[in-house]
Order: sequence, then structure tokens, then C-alpha cells
Amino acid sequence: MNHILKIIAYGLGGLALVVGSFVTFSALTGTPMHEMKAVGSMFPEHVEAEVTDESTMLPDAEAEREADVRSPRQIYESAASPLGAFALQDPFSAEELRALERTLQTKLDEVARRARELDQREQQLEDDRRHIEDLYEQMVTLRTSVLEETADNEAATDELSRDRRVLEERESRTYAQMASLFEDTKATEAARLLTSIYAPEEAARILVQLDDDRVRELIGAIHTILPDEARQYVLALQDLRATESTD
Repeated sequence: MNHILKIIAYGLGGLALVVGSFVTFSALTGTPMHEMKAVGSMFPEHVEAEVTDESTMLPDAEAEREADVRSPRQIYESAASPLGAFALQDPFSAEELRALERTLQTKLDEVARRARELDQREQQLEDDRRHIEDLYEQMVTLRTSVLEETADNEAATDELSRDRRVLEERESRTYAQMASLFEDTKATEAARLLTSIYAPEEAARILVQLDDDRVRELIGAIHTILPDEARQYVLALQDLRATESTD
């Protein structure tokens, strides 16, 4: 066993001697170890670290602070949360969100108010429509009643016209019979009797039944006995004749 340890120790010592020789040679000649023959493959090529501009590697803290538009409360909330570093930046601040919420609520209230107004207008229109229908039904009923009443009035008017014609015919026959009493009587006596019993209008109804010569005699006699009232009898006679000629 000691013999084996000696052999290993001698081998390691020889190897150290060889490597030391090459290192010494490399240092004296300036030849890199990886370029030396035989042992160059044992030494890797020295790789120099690439030096870059630190300004391009590390973010500018001042620029980041200026670009950060979050409110202090948002920054605090993001820092307080363990997941704050992974959260995306909120495009709106809390005050802006509250303003948007108030605006939205105002719009919703306006829409609700207009909806109530539309419902009220629809209800009012429905009430107006029912009122118009009621008025129409009342007008139809009233029209029917007026037509019936008009028909009754026309029938009554026709009946009244017939009755009036019958009455006028009776009165005409009566006045004709009465006029016969003044045909042969002396004019003065007939005029006195006519004016003492009848008013000018009724006397005219009797005079119109007589012929024109007899009427002139009686009018002359009335003028003689009643000069102040004779004109009334004359006017009544003229009006009656004008009415009969119009009819």
C-alpha cells in the first residue's frame, strides 16, 4: 500500500513540475496557455466580459418617476400588495373613476326620469283617448236624440200647420159671415158698429171680405165719425192685404 502511494505522489509531483514549467515558459515568452502545443487544449480560451453602457442596462429611476402618472394612493396600494409589482398600471385615477361613476349615475337618473315621463305621457294619451271615445258616444247619443226630437218637432209643426190652416179657414169663414152683416147696412151705421166692436186688426179682417167700393164707403164713414182713429184702420187694412198678397 505504501508503495502505491509513493507512485501516485511521484506522478503528481512530476505533473506539477511539467505544468509549472509550461506556466513559467508561458509567462517568460508571453504566449497564452491555450496557444501552447500539446497542453493548449487543457486550458480554455480566456473570455473577456463585454463592457456595456450602464445607462442602457439599468433603467433611469428619475425618468421612471416622471413617466409614472399614478397617484400617491395608487403607488402605495401597489407597493402594499405582494402582487403589486405584477399589476398593470390603472389608466384612471380613483378621483377620475369616481367622476365617471357620478357621470354615469347622472345619465342613468336622466334616462329613468325620461322613462317615467314617457310612461306618464302614454298614460295621459290613453286617458285622452278614452275621454274622446266617451265624448264620441255622448255625441252619437245626443245626435240620435236630436234627430228624434227634430222628427217629433217636424211632425208637431206639420200638425200645427194643419191646425193653423184649419183655424184660419174657420176664421175666414167666420169673418166672411160677419162681413155679410156690413154689406147692406148704411155706411155710417156699419162704420159705427164696426169700430165699436172690433179693433183695427179685426176690423181689417172683415173689411177685406168686402168689395172695394163697399170698403171705401166704410173707410170714409169711419173717417167721419172717428177722424183721429181712421188712419189706424186704413193701415191695418193695408198690412193685411200686403200679407195676403205675399202668401
